[in-house]
Amino acid sequence: MAGIGFELKKMYAKAGLVNKVQALAYSSLVTIGPMLSCMLLVVVVQWLQLRFGVSFGERELFLSATVYAFIFSYIISNTLTLYLTRSVSDFLYQGKYDAVLPSFYGGLKIGMATAAVPALAFLAFARIDWPMKAALLLLFMTLIVIWFEVVYLSAMKNYRLISFSFMGGALVTVAAVWTMFEFTSVRSASAALFAVDAGFLLTASALLVQIEKFFRTPRLRSDYAFLAYLTKYPSLIAVGGLTALGLYSHQFVQWFGSEGILVAGTFLMAPKYDLAVYYAFLSVIPSLVLFVVSLETNLYPKTRQYYDLILHGGSIGDIRRARQQMFQVLAQQLSLLMGIQLVFSIVSVAFGIRFLPRIGFTAAQVDLFNILVMGFYAYIIYTIVWLVLLYFDDRKGVVWLAVLFLGANTGFSLVSLAFDEQGFSFFLASFATLIAAFWRLIHLLNHIDYYTFSAQPVIHREKKNRFAKLLHGEEST
Repeated sequence: MAGIGFELKKMYAKAGLVNKVQALAYSSLVTIGPMLSCMLLVVVVQWLQLRFGVSFGERELFLSATVYAFIFSYIISNTLTLYLTRSVSDFLYQGKYDAVLPSFYGGLKIGMATAAVPALAFLAFARIDWPMKAALLLLFMTLIVIWFEVVYLSAMKNYRLISFSFMGGALVTVAAVWTMFEFTSVRSASAALFAVDAGFLLTASALLVQIEKFFRTPRLRSDYAFLAYLTKYPSLIAVGGLTALGLYSHQFVQWFGSEGILVAGTFLMAPKYDLAVYYAFLSVIPSLVLFVVSLETNLYPKTRQYYDLILHGGSIGDIRRARQQMFQVLAQQLSLLMGIQLVFSIVSVAFGIRFLPRIGFTAAQVDLFNILVMGFYAYIIYTIVWLVLLYFDDRKGVVWLAVLFLGANTGFSLVSLAFDEQGFSFFLASFATLIAAFWRLIHLLNHIDYYTFSAQPVIHREKKNRFAKLLHGEEST
């Protein structure tokens, strides 16, 4: 979240409940805005489809296409956006503002080119009509754009316009679907998907205008100058791709299990499992938002103080006191987040048992939802821990954790197919990885003096690649 801390700290520095609520709303928009708007839109459009008597086949086709566009656009984008986030943070910290906007366009070009190849290959063999293919491709590519835009939203100030962009896009979609169903006889999945496309296109366009206004400078560097950091942060690309794959790998395995079905001869799905995952994931949204606020407003100042004392000749006593304060804040914030998320998870289980049967959940699905809620509890705490590890620049440790989670989640899910079991594999993988993440964090904190003073090279030599000239070469001219 490049730059989000600047704005959050300013908001929290102001007194009053309104400013606190604004800070929470701001962090919500830049962390879960695209994800939440997509999930809520699907729910609203499906409700409209039910109300206006759209056939089961068309509703299932619409849901499958939307889920595919969302999941695979996220996986492809996340492979590059974590690296891009770090690059933009470095640009802002070093005052290289003329490299920020070009990095957006450069990253987007690479992301869209990478996404287009598998998307076109998939659609070439898909057994759906051409309007559906066009609508799906448009949604997929638009979501790619929005995922990249989110990296830059976190450094912008005008959160009101950001919120209007998401809300405006959602309202356009709902209004278009309702108007179509109310005044025409069109009920096809492709028509509904085109309405969703219109909403997301509006959101993406509005966000692009804001990014252009905020980051445009008189002189701009090359669009590919951000690739100069490829030799410095290659592990972040691995982390981004592995964590995104790990999040969805259990669903991919279930698609090939006994509950898997082939929708319209094209989309492999496990509707009962996917639906339970969808509602269980909603239970961890509060932690996603609160963690960003906690990290930037509580942990960052203490971490900055500790490293400033080291870099600027602080006494041994001052450094030790700063380190102790940093550990205390970290322990307090992690404990607080775990406690808050546990409350939300328990409440989610209770609400699930009481209300999910009313929307068609069977007893087996409610059991599945409950175990998935606990699995997502472990998963979100694991996610928070590896983000903290990145705060201490432990990229090597985070890569191994991502490999462990992807392997465990896939492996346990494959084993679960043999026993016709669902959900418990995700819980086991998340819990096991969470234990490993805590072990890594404790190990790092116990040896932080070594990682700070001894693990770094005595003489720093920055690794340069062919793109370094695009970033550094232009500074000397």
